[in-house]
Amino acid sequence: MSRGGGQYTKSGAEPDQLAERFFQEGQYPDEGLLKDQSLPDALGEIESAFTHPDSAVHRQNVDDDFGYTQREPERAYLVGVQLKGKQSRFAYSVHESLEELGRLASTAGLQVVGSTHQQLEMHNPKTYIGSGKIQELVAAVEASGAETLVLDDELTPGQLRSLDEAFQDRIRLCDRTALILDIFSQRAATREGQLQVELAQSEYQLPRLTRMWSHLERQAGGRVRGMGEKQIEVDKRLLRSRIAALRRSIEDVKSHRRQYRKRRSQVPVPVVALVGYTNAGKSTLLNQLTDAGVLCEDQLFATLDPTTRRITLPSGMQVLLTDTVGFIQKLPTQLVAAFRATLEEISDAALLLHVVDVSHLGAAAQAETVKSVLDDLEVGNVPQLVVWNKVDAVAQPDVVQAVAQERENTACVSAQTGQGMQDLLEAIEARLRDLLVPVDVLVPWTNGSLSGEIHKVGVVDSEEFLDEGMQMSARVPMSLASRLQPMAVSPK
Repeated sequence: MSRGGGQYTKSGAEPDQLAERFFQEGQYPDEGLLKDQSLPDALGEIESAFTHPDSAVHRQNVDDDFGYTQREPERAYLVGVQLKGKQSRFAYSVHESLEELGRLASTAGLQVVGSTHQQLEMHNPKTYIGSGKIQELVAAVEASGAETLVLDDELTPGQLRSLDEAFQDRIRLCDRTALILDIFSQRAATREGQLQVELAQSEYQLPRLTRMWSHLERQAGGRVRGMGEKQIEVDKRLLRSRIAALRRSIEDVKSHRRQYRKRRSQVPVPVVALVGYTNAGKSTLLNQLTDAGVLCEDQLFATLDPTTRRITLPSGMQVLLTDTVGFIQKLPTQLVAAFRATLEEISDAALLLHVVDVSHLGAAAQAETVKSVLDDLEVGNVPQLVVWNKVDAVAQPDVVQAVAQERENTACVSAQTGQGMQDLLEAIEARLRDLLVPVDVLVPWTNGSLSGEIHKVGVVDSEEFLDEGMQMSARVPMSLASRLQPMAVSPK
């Protein structure tokens, strides 16, 4: 798991200059900013605290973007809360949520050594869990040898500070949002993805800067209090400046995407977007249909950056198939906002393929989570075809397929083995047919390329060669239908 470390320095650089350098390099200003020759020698104790043989930092090598890479897995202990009261039938149980949190932790490079949960009417506003549970947790964490405590919700800065004090800063705290952001920072491959992840991380970090400095003050016995108060304001100013710059860059991305979509609309090839819960098999399905060669791993958020490929349907009709980032329960709001530029691709799709891992025990809850996120993105009204994937991994595939056949707009496939691919292509075409606009036109011979375009992106029901041109009865996307309006004739 990447860590906000850094190479400590005793250069004569001012703290502000050091912080500026870290921000310019896209890194979070860390404890290394404290090591300035103008500070008391006592600050060396802080460095010692972070390189003590028992500390997690001691297990890292200086190498990656944030200063460290793993030498061995960091041990993590998981904590969740089950809220009492009426729950949706699609709601995750605390056990399911912790199981998923464990997979997230493994994806981030952590080794899970234990977990616990508590039932509460509501999250404790001060400490997330009850005070009695904290004492029990301190003992359990110490016995397990865990170095990181991973909490299954996004905690407020105050809750994190209270838990820091309860554990006397002996363990690193990481909430669910920070964990997901860390995974995204590791996986983002394109410049666009990296910008979006950095924005989400920066917005998450801004209200938590005070906690970082409070932690360091306790480590130094209060000897950096004045420095900390000054540096917090410097860091906040720099971080706000960085956030503003990132937003401008992402706005440029949005502008480029709008121009791209405008150009693409002039060549009216329907767009079909893959959506679904993380690890539902979207990338595997894209590879199966297009030979795209997209990375596929049995991990959460294996791919973040969208990939688009052209596919040909059984009738010869061509469409663009786009993969998108997977969704997850408790998806950080910062990520939804930051990735909106990418997710806007969904709103322009003619059809969504909602891929569901039908072999997962929580398939219904996962599907409901995806529906909720699509509604939040205001794209829940885009036509959908539900794809039940991984049918090869269920105990009774025949039963699952029979149920799928009884449901409207549902296909059953195995992206891994290729089972059901032809049926899926036919289902996509049938669903798109329902969305196409019927036209009757006479295309002049002088505009022969247009008749070819109708064949490529639409469905031709009939055509007749006339002296004036080609008379065609077809169904085409709305954008093409508007261009064909001047050539409209009465149907034969």
